[in-house]
Parts: sequence; structure tokens; C-alpha cells
Amino acid sequence: MGDRRSPTAYLSEPSHFLLPTALNSPAPPGPHSRCMETLEFPKMLLEVQDSLSQAEVQELVFLCADLLRKDLSTVTSATDLFLLLQKEDLLSSEDPSLLTELLRIIKRKKLIQELRLGAQLLNRRISPYRELLYELAENTSANDLKNIKFLLSETLPLRILEKDTTLLQLFLDLEKAGLLDADNLDTIERVIGSNHPRLQARIKQFKMKSDAGITAQETKWKNKTESQDFSVTKTPVQPESIPQNGDTMSAVHKQGLENPVLYPPSFFSHPQSAEMPTSLLSFSVQSHHVEITSTVEEKNCSGPNQQSTLKLEEYAMKGDWRGFCLIINNYDFSKSCISLGNREGTDIDAENLKNVFRWLGFTPEVVRDCSRASMLEMLKKLCSRDHKQADCVACCVLTHGYEGGVYGVDGKKVALRELMDPLYGHQCFSLSDKPKLFFIQACQGSNEQQVIFLQPDGPNDSMETGIVCDARVPRESIPSGADFLLAMSTVPSFVSYREKTRGTWFIQSLCKNLQQLVPRGVDLLSILTQVNNDVSSKADKTGQKKQIPQPEFTLRKRIVFPSPSSSPPS
Repeated sequence: MGDRRSPTAYLSEPSHFLLPTALNSPAPPGPHSRCMETLEFPKMLLEVQDSLSQAEVQELVFLCADLLRKDLSTVTSATDLFLLLQKEDLLSSEDPSLLTELLRIIKRKKLIQELRLGAQLLNRRISPYRELLYELAENTSANDLKNIKFLLSETLPLRILEKDTTLLQLFLDLEKAGLLDADNLDTIERVIGSNHPRLQARIKQFKMKSDAGITAQETKWKNKTESQDFSVTKTPVQPESIPQNGDTMSAVHKQGLENPVLYPPSFFSHPQSAEMPTSLLSFSVQSHHVEITSTVEEKNCSGPNQQSTLKLEEYAMKGDWRGFCLIINNYDFSKSCISLGNREGTDIDAENLKNVFRWLGFTPEVVRDCSRASMLEMLKKLCSRDHKQADCVACCVLTHGYEGGVYGVDGKKVALRELMDPLYGHQCFSLSDKPKLFFIQACQGSNEQQVIFLQPDGPNDSMETGIVCDARVPRESIPSGADFLLAMSTVPSFVSYREKTRGTWFIQSLCKNLQQLVPRGVDLLSILTQVNNDVSSKADKTGQKKQIPQPEFTLRKRIVFPSPSSSPPS
């Protein structure tokens, strides 16, 4: 590993390497301009060079192979790579987002922070296919590489296999031989899958998305030109923005499945069209099951359209143990650095959640009054546990919140993405392909929902002493990742309510509906839809205070908890 110095160390380095834009005038204001003075930018790149090992440099070269479309075998330093990227207008002081993306992929988050590179990417240029290959290499040992070379002995020349090479370099040799690309993963699936069923499943998942005309198509769009980027946006699709039958490209297609986006369950209740040559897809949600109906249109078939109905897969729920359930219950905010009141009634929620999740087969653990640091530490501990025998994992957070995050009892912010990051597949391998369930009871802003009065419901007294909210404002973002469910007690910018003697509206309804509907075989997303309905019908005595929860997810299958053998907790 190269010498790692402070982020300001490069300011005193003599620069032997200046990029073409270094002599331009300072960059105009923008998301990255605060640390991208043009004379500092090449020096910052030198700092990156000095901070990377030779292996990491080769990883960056591999990731950029699609972007540069030339032989990169002579590129041995990060500065050489940066010069090539600048010549192609892919990296500049005005837009260093590609550098941020590359460092993120190779897991150099601390370096990103030290260099003050913006956390939000302007666009995504590294193809999902390239990231897949990198992920495979990261999870392959030296002994695995020997086995892979042996299995390729009849596919590649011995002069290539006998070289002291990395798996990434071996991937490049397979590409040169025409045996590997985004639409041809059969060879690596065969040689890697024979030793690693989990990695084989990851390859199959990618191929399924490619077959749907999404992942591979985006890769081709990205490579069409040198100056334009057609990568998809990560902005979640709102139900009202789902295109109707007249649109030729569905919202799913536009979003791109290689960067999973959290969708509300209502997404699946809207008709859609997909840019696929043989079928039109429509989604529907029913209380007990979700079905995909595909109308097949054969070009050479004169008969009527053929109808076929397929049930969505379910996540495996085997045995009596579902997994761990962490419940963070923040009550005492007396030492908070900002003005936040104690959360009366939260202990009722914590007790109800503990009893219901134990009944469902989870092992619940309740921790009380966590600061920001202790909340993150609890998630790291949850990540470090052995989940091999678990079906899923659950985390419930009861606290004050702001839009995009929650507060520790010390008043410090914790972004939702920080809570979820430790459980990502690359961080916690034993949870790969398993549902990761988050239930967040916290406000997401300070606004109150508008009310449509159907009938008077009490006196015109605006004070309701038994109901309080868990609010504070500004904004953070929600991360994406496969197999996540994020059930928020309210929509962004709005408050959620807590009754001091009964607990919060959201947790009350969640526990009640889990007890009533799990024994009937109802899937979790349908249960959360019922929770939405229940909570939206609640109000204070004046009818002025209203609330609507918001589930978001990147689940790939249905979650159906087995019916417990014991009676529901009272």
C-alpha cells in the first residue's frame, strides 16, 4: 500500500504532472467546486496516486476499460490513467465524479472524505458489468484463482494461464479472446460457480436483468459516445409518475435494475410497458399474492395473444428461526446538543415490537438511549454476527428524526444510508440474497399532512396533549441495495405521531397487522399496505393531525413469514 498522508500534504508537493485543465480559470460554482481549484486538482490526483497500492491502480485501470476502449496494458500508474481520462473529457476539476465513483467501488471511502470529494455522484460511468467482474474478483481467493485457471486450461492458451496474473487480468484476456462480455457470462459462470454457489447466483442475477433488456442495454448506451453519459438516474419513481400504456419505455427500464432503487408497494399496482420485443408486462398486487401477467406477442403468429401467469418467487423461510431483530429505543434526549424532548410512550412500542418479532421467530434485542456513535456501533455488531442459518434480519429504530435520517440521544444525525450500509451484501456476506428489514419510527420533517374532512370528529380544540411528534428538519439521501425493505412511519418532509399512553400510530398498526395477517399467509408488503390504510384513517380528537407511512424497497421476491405455532402476544 502506498504512503498515505493528510489530505493537504499534496499542496506542498512539486507537481511533475499537470492536466490540460490545470491552467484554466477556476471552475464555476458547482457541487464539487469547493475543493476543486484548478491549480490544486492535479496535486490532489498526485495525492491519490501516492495513496493507492499498485494492485488498486490496476483495479482502477480495469474498471475504466469500457470508458477508454484501448489497450491499457502499459498503464502502470494512477497518474497515467488520469491523463487518459482527461483526454477523453471524463475527468476534470469541474467534474471529478468519476474519481469519486472509482474510489467508492474499490472501497476507499476514507480517502474520498480526506480529499473532500462530493459524496453525491453527478452521473455513473462505470458499467454494472464492470462492477460485477470486480465484485467477483474481490470475493475470490488465491486458491480459487488456481482452480479457475485449471478449469480454463482448454479455453485459454497455456502462456496466459502460466503467467502470475490476477483474476481481473484474466477477465481481460477472456474479453480479448471473445469469451467474455456483458452478454456472454457463461464461461465465468461455469468456472467460478463450480466453487462458489453464491457468486454463481450473483452472475445469474445479473444475467436475468440483462435478459430483461435493462443492464446490458444501459452498458451499451454508456459506450455509444465519448462525451455523453446515458446512465440511469437513481431517483425513486413516485406512483403518479409511472408511465401508462402509451409510453414505450417503462419506469423500471428508465431506472435500471443494476442500481437498485427503493420503490413503494403502490408501484406494482400501475400498468406499465417495457421495451421488450416479445412481451408487455403488467403488475398487480393482491392481498395474498403478487402475480406478473405477461402478454406474449409473437410476430409470426396469426392467432390470438397467449396469456401466461407466473407467481413471484418467495424468499426462503426455513426452520423456526427467522433471524436477529435489533430494536433501538431512544427515549432520553435530556443531554442532546439540540432541543429534542423525551419520547414518552416509546417504551410501549419497544415492548410490543419485541413480543411480536419473538412470536414471528426472531431473536429480539432491545437497546435503549443510543447516541449516534452507539447506534452505528450496534449496526456494525449486527453485521458481524453469523446470519448463515437466518432467513433475514430486522432492525427497528424508534427515535426523533429529520428528512432522510434520525437522531441519536446526543442530538447528532445519523443518515438512513449509514444505518443500512453495514448490512449490504459486500459488507455482510451471510446476509446476501436475504431480506434486510428496517422499520423506522421517526419524523421526516416538520410539516403536517393536509386533512380532507369527511365528517366532524370532536371539538374545535387545537391542543391535543396526548399526541406529540418526533420532528426536526433538513435533508439526507437514502441508499440503494438489493433485498432491502425500508418501512418509514411517514413520508418525507412530514411528521409522525406518538401517543404518550399507547405508543406511535405506525408501530401500533404494524404490530396489530403482523399478528392478524401473518397467520393468514399475507405477504409483508401487503401487510404494510394495510398499515398505510390504518394509519391514514387515524387522527387526533380535532381531526387536524394526520399521517401516512411510506414503505420503500429493493426486494426481488415476496416475504411471507410462516404462521407461528403459538398464539399471538396479547
